[in-house]
Amino acid sequence: MEQKIVRPNIADHYFFYNMTFKPSQQFMLVPVGSWNYDCADEHSDVDTKAIFIPTLQDIVQNRCEAYTHLLSNGEHIDCCDIRNYMKSLIKGNPQFLETLFSNWGDLNTGYYGEEIHTLMRMREDIARCNPNNTMRALLGMADRNYKLCMSRGEEDHLGKWVYQVVRIEECMNKYCQGRSFEECLRTEQRSFLLLIKNNSYDKETLIDCSNKYIDRCKEHYEAFKLFNDTENKWIQIEVEQIVTEVVRKSIEEFDK
Repeated sequence: MEQKIVRPNIADHYFFYNMTFKPSQQFMLVPVGSWNYDCADEHSDVDTKAIFIPTLQDIVQNRCEAYTHLLSNGEHIDCCDIRNYMKSLIKGNPQFLETLFSNWGDLNTGYYGEEIHTLMRMREDIARCNPNNTMRALLGMADRNYKLCMSRGEEDHLGKWVYQVVRIEECMNKYCQGRSFEECLRTEQRSFLLLIKNNSYDKETLIDCSNKYIDRCKEHYEAFKLFNDTENKWIQIEVEQIVTEVVRKSIEEFDK
């Protein structure tokens, strides 16, 4: 039976976000991970990315912060300066790209509606801006989880690592097919992935599964990189213009 998709509870994340950053410094607060893949269930915790806008002093001192705040319940908030965030987008980092496709994000359209609208309109182009990097990063993520499967004896976590390998293989396969990045992120095998994630299979089956799917990941990457060694410089320029305009607006609002 298909499991019900639940809504993330990020009240504690909002509290930290609002206490830490002035309204004009807030760009977006977005859940990451299984919530964006249609793989969350009632056992899933919530981690978020908080994208903030630097102050004038940060810019003058060339300070570009990124840090992780740990909540009392063990959940994480990764706080990232918008300048680093946008650089990660145009580098094709899938862990940042997914924030553009979340169904649960809080976007500060009150201050930056025009810029956010432009960013969302461009999101599929951004996700194809640096395709080899994106595929390389996906393979790296799959390989890290595969190595955890092979090197650690923590059977309680084995399902979560294998789940990641299988999920990433599906994402890479769709990306190779030229499907939208939103489709790449959203799984079409939710029930199967949740069975793996929740350790519903024995250890031998899970290990066999990880071996099978990491090989597929490598095959996808090797085939893809032969024909996709390009970067979209125009998209990079447009994204940089968005950053410039958002920072300008924030500084003007801060000075009022």
